[in-house]
Amino acid sequence: MPQSSVKRLLAPMMASCLAACGESAGSSAMRDRNGQSNQLAVSGPIDLGTLGGTSSFVSAVNARGQVIGNSATAGDSGSHAFLWQSDTGMIDLGTLGGAFSSAYAINAAGQVVGSSRTASNQLHAFLWQSDTGMIDLGTLGGTLSSAVAINALGQVVGVSSTATNFLGQVFLWQRETGMIDLGTLGGSPFSSAIAINALGQVLGSSRHAFLWQNATGMIDLGTLGGFVSDPFAMNDLGQVVGTSDTPFFGPRHAFLWQSGTMIDLGVLGSGKQSSTARAINASGQVVGVSDAASADQSQNERHAFLWQSETGLVDLGTLGGDFSQAVAINTRGQIVGGSNTGDDENHAFLWQRGTGMTDLGTLGGALSFSNAFAINDHGQIVGISSTAGGHIHAALWNTIRTPAEQLADLSDAVASLGAAGKLNRGQMNALQAKLDAAGRQLDGAKKTAANVLRAFTNQVRAFVSASILSSSDGQTLIDAAQALINQLST
Repeated sequence: MPQSSVKRLLAPMMASCLAACGESAGSSAMRDRNGQSNQLAVSGPIDLGTLGGTSSFVSAVNARGQVIGNSATAGDSGSHAFLWQSDTGMIDLGTLGGAFSSAYAINAAGQVVGSSRTASNQLHAFLWQSDTGMIDLGTLGGTLSSAVAINALGQVVGVSSTATNFLGQVFLWQRETGMIDLGTLGGSPFSSAIAINALGQVLGSSRHAFLWQNATGMIDLGTLGGFVSDPFAMNDLGQVVGTSDTPFFGPRHAFLWQSGTMIDLGVLGSGKQSSTARAINASGQVVGVSDAASADQSQNERHAFLWQSETGLVDLGTLGGDFSQAVAINTRGQIVGGSNTGDDENHAFLWQRGTGMTDLGTLGGALSFSNAFAINDHGQIVGISSTAGGHIHAALWNTIRTPAEQLADLSDAVASLGAAGKLNRGQMNALQAKLDAAGRQLDGAKKTAANVLRAFTNQVRAFVSASILSSSDGQTLIDAAQALINQLST
């Protein structure tokens, strides 16, 4: 097969697999909240390295910039889950006794879940945290299990075989109860888990997409008139996105499910064309991939899209080729994914309002390949890239925001905690007052602004010590403030 064809096939395959399973700089313009144009620097890709082998792959990044995935070990003799952070580099999370482990999800507190081979070569779900290491979560009575998602409360979901069902069923694991079998939808012999949100709602698939919650059990989300629906993501409002068959054996269309109704998001083109929704943020903005309006079916032209209620589907274009797909979107509306270039290479991209699609480049190498899989609310992007040595490594890109924008994000985070009832009005106002005071010093007294932010972090620590804020909520605020303090102090 020609190299160009290999590249086109590799990009979507890698993104689908990993989603389920020096340093250069560029700049692009963006709009701040007042509509003013700013220059946003994008640094990277930064090579996150390996655990001694030739390749590494990334799965996710949390709000604190901690990155997880799996990497080949020395001599490529095994593959282990890793946790990467800026102060330690790549840490080997080990295994449950076998030669393989892989990390699939991480929460804001740094708890990691995935799957690992045991000493008896069974594949089991695990939970890793810094104070305990890797914990075997067991199975539902069978020999196989895998954990795919974890929320801020430490609730874990995944799939496990049972004594009578080797195909597997969804489980919910909690420290108090252990592993609970959530069952399947009627008529389906299996079920699989996709996500769990902050409310403990579980998203999964059992021929149809389903939403499980403690009060109601498993709710069938239905289809767009066909036989099968497949979910991909859910937000904390319980909005679900994915793809579904349409009537009369029609093409698959992206859907948004909310408040008991599945909405067909349509396609960028017309006729018998297809689309898939891959991610949704807290504002209900949806991203994915669709056959393009100008698509020649023989060429299979497909483009990344953004859907929002006011605009419908918007074509995000490509990096010059005929294919792009969006796989993640953060609360700021920044979108990442992969696209063919005019040279028929596949590169990671960042799309944002006002600048469009920006090529994030690669780590080098003849393959000239990269793909982005996740982005956090600080604009940290993770993915994979070819290296000069001809291997695939985990990679990180950083977007560098202005101090005023970072303060605005902190203010929004505090307001969100207040709206969620985690801070009362007086506590919220005390933190906001410090952020306002720091903002007044940004233009002429940056060191004073840094000192005010230190007082902000001290106040947050006091709220955590008094059990007003959880450690994960508090640490998220502290990490964001500390990053700004470091920037203002240089």
